[in-house]
Amino acid sequence: MGKPSPKTICQFGIYFMLEQTQGLVEEVPGVQLGRDSEAIHRMRVASRRLATALDVFKSCLPKKKSRIWRDEVRKVTIALGKARDLDIQIAQLTELYGDQLDARFKPGYNRLLLRLKQDRTKAQKKVNKTVFKLNESQALEEMILWFEKHFDPDVMAEPYPSSVFQMAHQSITDALDAFLKHQDFIASDADSDKLHAMRIAGKHLRYTMEIFAPLYGGALDPFTIAMKEIQDTLGEFHDADVWVTWLPKFVDKERARIEDYFGNTGPLERLMPGFHNLMEHYEQARMDHYQSFLLTWQTLADDKAWQTLRSILQPPPLPIEEEIEEVGGLNTTAELPEWIEEEQHEAGESGELTKVIETPAEAELEPEEDQTSADSDEDTSEIPFIDLTDHFPTDE
Repeated sequence: MGKPSPKTICQFGIYFMLEQTQGLVEEVPGVQLGRDSEAIHRMRVASRRLATALDVFKSCLPKKKSRIWRDEVRKVTIALGKARDLDIQIAQLTELYGDQLDARFKPGYNRLLLRLKQDRTKAQKKVNKTVFKLNESQALEEMILWFEKHFDPDVMAEPYPSSVFQMAHQSITDALDAFLKHQDFIASDADSDKLHAMRIAGKHLRYTMEIFAPLYGGALDPFTIAMKEIQDTLGEFHDADVWVTWLPKFVDKERARIEDYFGNTGPLERLMPGFHNLMEHYEQARMDHYQSFLLTWQTLADDKAWQTLRSILQPPPLPIEEEIEEVGGLNTTAELPEWIEEEQHEAGESGELTKVIETPAEAELEPEEDQTSADSDEDTSEIPFIDLTDHFPTDE
């Protein structure tokens, strides 16, 4: 087994971050056209995976530049999120509309589709503006050049040392613990915010497992699949929950629009059957998705999934020749990567040891984006409905 080295750990991270950054770049043309909803989805997934890796391996990166990179990636995730959420809503309503929908319900469905498509057009403008600024900043190009410059394929070709497994164990275990903290709230569907927070924590766990999956030769695959199922089911539950909460507000605002335009609310009557039908559909869907989640959760508990995952993650012991003095997980006898040494020199000689690797427990993870506050500069005066779609989940 090779000598444990921060450089080896950093090389592992650089390889993953390079792949995700290249994936982002490949999707830019399709995202700018706004015709392929899957391009939006793929680019957002890549941005989330990259954001997770930038946090996990943040101490392998130049501090100032990596902070800028994380900010730019975060902006992309937020901007694409609004468009992706609306794509999902439009697809859902279109599917429900179908050929079999009762004619009485169609006017209400059509009105909702109209509003959603209007909002999607506005969201695309935000996407294009964000992507334009991203291209202008040259952040992605800078990241790729930096990763390519510092990537050493020879290091990646060697057997992974114990230090890499140690970091994988710590990173995934921290993410698993954060996820399982939410299990006390699953007994009731009343607190949907807690379940949504659980879904967000599950996302971080899944993406962290994906980063280190190559170490385990497929052993983590069943767990990433299980987390994807939990993520999707809780996302569908949250989706339905938001529809149930939002639809009455939409009706009130549509009533105000109609009264302002016609001087009375008469035209609203032909829309109400469709609104009521949709409300009933999502009330039932909300309960169905919650029950589906409980079934999945119980199956995982019966199979002792989390205990099995912890046993898989147990790292191999360090050989005698690799025994080291550890300071927060850093091998103090290992050679520091060149770019870290350079940055320490530029920062000044303080005589203190700078930690090279931080685990998620030590590093402050950026919170899930608040799309409403992050996009507060967007004009929402035309159709207030657009602000209410910010809380819909995505399915990546």
